[in-house]
Amino acid sequence: MLVIDEVYHHTALQISSSDLLYLIQQLKVKKENEIETLKHKIEQFEQKKRAEEVAYQSLSTVRKWFAGRPASHHQAVEYMVQVKERFRKMEQIRRRIRELDRIAERIKHPDSIERDEIELAPETIREIRQLRETEDV
Repeated sequence: MLVIDEVYHHTALQISSSDLLYLIQQLKVKKENEIETLKHKIEQFEQKKRAEEVAYQSLSTVRKWFAGRPASHHQAVEYMVQVKERFRKMEQIRRRIRELDRIAERIKHPDSIERDEIELAPETIREIRQLRETEDV
């Protein structure tokens, strides 16, 4: 099967359909692991903020006044930006996974592919090449 670059319209890879399917599945697993890592980072940040709040609430009124809030306005804004950025990145990864699913379905049904060619985004081709080198497919 020929893999054609969507942007430059030239042959980027020549690979068997089964190998391409295998690499796409591996790429999906890698993307799903990235999502789990991002979820874990958000959860760790949430736990840290909850622990700071519990520690702050355990202080006496006078100590609270001197200690100040554990999550200042700046920290709260920073937290929201980080969480929003991680959620945005997770959505991008989910879109890539959906794209990989569509590609896999097209490969599984060769009657939908003309001339044994498939067009892929340059980013997908780059990731498949990297996986191919590490997997020795």
